[in-house]
Amino acid sequence: MHQAIRDHLEDYLRGQATPEGFRAHLESCEDCASEILGLEQQSQTLRSLGNPEIEPRAGFYARVMERIESQRTSVWSLFLERRLGLRIAVASAAMALLLGAYLVGTDPGGMLSSGPSVVLTDNTSAGVADLQPEQVQQQQRDAVLVDLASYHE
Repeated sequence: MHQAIRDHLEDYLRGQATPEGFRAHLESCEDCASEILGLEQQSQTLRSLGNPEIEPRAGFYARVMERIESQRTSVWSLFLERRLGLRIAVASAAMALLLGAYLVGTDPGGMLSSGPSVVLTDNTSAGVADLQPEQVQQQQRDAVLVDLASYHE
């Protein structure tokens, strides 16, 4: 229910004069009109009992509507409950662990390893120790280029 309706609700239910904007809002807003209809029926039921002592105090309907709206729960308030929040946290942690174990266990081609491995080979009769530092660097570059050129995902 909108604030403009709440402000003049008591006057309307008692049959007193209400501003023109009140009635115009009721004609245009179906939600407010249906709530007012229910409140009118309750008010008429109380008046039909004939006992003036049963007349609700001023502000009764406004307090009831405020209390109803304060007790409405949203989806986000469910997460704030202790039990449910704890269960969600535990389930999330378990899911993260399972997903991490799955990713590590099914590592295709060693993608999580430290990097490409370089194999130095020498087709000549000389050993690796006999090579000059420039030749070792060139062989390392060649090996990296071969690894990059032959890489398939």
